Amino acid sequence: MLPYRAASLFQPSNLAHALRQTMDPSTGPSYLYGSIMAFPHTMVARTIAVMGMDFVMVDALHTALDAENLVRIIQTINFCSEGKTVAVVRVPSAHSDLLTHALDAGAAGIIFPHIDTPEQAAEAVSKCRYASSGGCRSLSPCALVPGITDIAPPGSSHDRVADAHIAVFCQIESQLALDNADAIAATPGVASLMLGPGDLRLSLGLAARKIGERDDPRFLAAIEHLIGVRDRHRKPLMTVIFKISAEEDTWVKHFNLLLTTADFINVVRGHQSDLDWAKNLTAHMLEAQKPGIAVKGNMNGHSNGYESVNGSRHTNEYENVNGGGHSVDKGTA
Repeated sequence: MLPYRAASLFQPSNLAHALRQTMDPSTGPSYLYGSIMAFPHTMVARTIAVMGMDFVMVDALHTALDAENLVRIIQTINFCSEGKTVAVVRVPSAHSDLLTHALDAGAAGIIFPHIDTPEQAAEAVSKCRYASSGGCRSLSPCALVPGITDIAPPGSSHDRVADAHIAVFCQIESQLALDNADAIAATPGVASLMLGPGDLRLSLGLAARKIGERDDPRFLAAIEHLIGVRDRHRKPLMTVIFKISAEEDTWVKHFNLLLTTADFINVVRGHQSDLDWAKNLTAHMLEAQKPGIAVKGNMNGHSNGYESVNGSRHTNEYENVNGGGHSVDKGTA
């Protein structure tokens, strides 16, 4: 995302242009990779910010997050990554007070959940644009320092930069949203549609997908419909991919923004993997202490697959706890 950086890290990077580039027919489709941040702490933000992601989705919808902490997290991502990773905030609604703070802090994108109609999409766009661009966003007197952090290219201004750079995402999570998806995508200012698979399944009368289950044909038909909307309107799609199966969910290739992981998921994976490894290690040690029993390998971790007590790496494959069915080296969790 470095080529899309604004003149000041206090201002939003040009995520809107980066999204358009993913759909450039002259180069073919490309992808942006992101992570979901559900643990609202600056330590998490500054760690994820240097992991090489294109964006971090700060989830203010399902996380107990206040305005001051939200501002800190957005600016931590922007500054620690030096503009290489941008903050995208999912707000509770277009009427949330967190929206104003997210915009003023320099978020490059805003995700609006449960957008069901083009009228709701237009309202979402309006909330992110100043009056000079036909919106109703209020101009903060103190978000930027005059002559220092409000700098802009010649002939422009920081308000015009923000209006051009900030990407508006509409989350599609219901049958009504599917019915109106073409009109939502055609709404001026909407940059991308995000699939909300969990709520969409519930709206379709389907149960949550379990490990090893194939998706219901009704859900797959909804996906195909969204892909058609993407192609007709040249608007990229976003979805999570840490809950999918590479063998079954080939439709994901049509989604240009991929949420590869979430801090919560990685904590679950890591803790489960480490606990399993510790139990196996202690069982191995107890077995080795029994008289007359020869244990294959040794306890230094090089031939028996476990880590030595001095910290050598061990390998432990396990299934994605969310039902993705893929195996992951424990050391990456």
